[in-house]
Amino acid sequence: MAMTKPLVIDADGHTMEPDDLWTQRMDASRWGDWIPRKGVEDGCYEITYTGGVVRAGGRELQDRLAAGAGITPQQFYDLLASLRVPGGYDPHARLADMDRDGIDVAVLYPSQAMFFGPLDPIPALRDIDFVADCIRAYNDWVAEYCSAAPTRLFAMAAVPLQDVDRAVAELQRAVDDLGLRGAFIRPSAYVDELPLSHPVYDPFWAAAQELDVPVALHPGVHVDTPGACRKFGLVADSENMMVTNSSVDELHGGSGLGQAVGNTVDMVVTMGRLLMGGVCERFPRLRFLFLEAGGGWIPTQLERMDEQVKAFPLEKRWLSLLPSEYFKRQCYAGFEAEEWNLAACARWLGADRVLWASDYPHPEYHPGVAKEVEEAIAELTDDEQARILGRNAVDAYRLPL
Repeated sequence: MAMTKPLVIDADGHTMEPDDLWTQRMDASRWGDWIPRKGVEDGCYEITYTGGVVRAGGRELQDRLAAGAGITPQQFYDLLASLRVPGGYDPHARLADMDRDGIDVAVLYPSQAMFFGPLDPIPALRDIDFVADCIRAYNDWVAEYCSAAPTRLFAMAAVPLQDVDRAVAELQRAVDDLGLRGAFIRPSAYVDELPLSHPVYDPFWAAAQELDVPVALHPGVHVDTPGACRKFGLVADSENMMVTNSSVDELHGGSGLGQAVGNTVDMVVTMGRLLMGGVCERFPRLRFLFLEAGGGWIPTQLERMDEQVKAFPLEKRWLSLLPSEYFKRQCYAGFEAEEWNLAACARWLGADRVLWASDYPHPEYHPGVAKEVEEAIAELTDDEQARILGRNAVDAYRLPL
């Protein structure tokens, strides 16, 4: 009797917002040149403007980066252009790439719309009305993107958590009106640098629990939240917090250091806040997804959290379970295909707690990623493999499949 092919779901892919997303959807009479936009000067200098100033790119930065790489500015621009994957902004191209890779369904997160944190160095991005409008525009666009294939493309909403009431309202709109599957936030404080275990965030957790949607913790390399990149200077020119005017060398880090170290540091801290700080205790039906920080460290960290709660039981005053028990009840860990200990971690965490991610269309993505995941978990049972390949994503996101 032939076996049914398991459903294959990419639990953490990305869009690449089109250059005109915000100019087409935001009120020019209100926001004018504050509206995010992208342009090219002199044929090879890409510049992103937000809040009326340069937020990324530009001649000075590109000349410096090109010189450091030993290439011309034009060659640098051509290299950047070669990294743009059409499926990031064109859903039909995305579907073709998914078919090629053997991926049935993808859950999507943004690229530029990841970065609307409360401490952005651009003054306009500390205007909550402006930020809320930028976020609404992205959510509207990504819902339209997914409408090209409503049984194959799903997305998570951005929310302005620096204003909890607005975040609740946008989450409700995104879920009820747009059909998005939940919300993502960065694994960092949003309100006055208060930790995510602080009661100020409880209305947002309560709304997500009531809507039965997950909250995904998805890091990003920037200094717009009080995370590791900002606090430890993991990205270039942390002194004035403007990455766009900086150099990248052995003293001044860039995306590589921010991704490799900052993402995991932020996630360890956030996982501790949510599990040991009582959030999962107060909201026992709320699902949390820990993404794009690797997953291989999670079993060891959970063991250490359990050990410390047992050794120093002050936390027992507000915890009825061990941290690992909260995790196994309501959390999911995202893994990349190349993580050597994926199968071993699945055994410790439980195969029903594991998701996999392609990171499409970012540089970490490569064709054939789903096949690599299959190979990485081949030693597990058929049922465990089917869970990791797709069934867990259905459960985590409540996908209507």
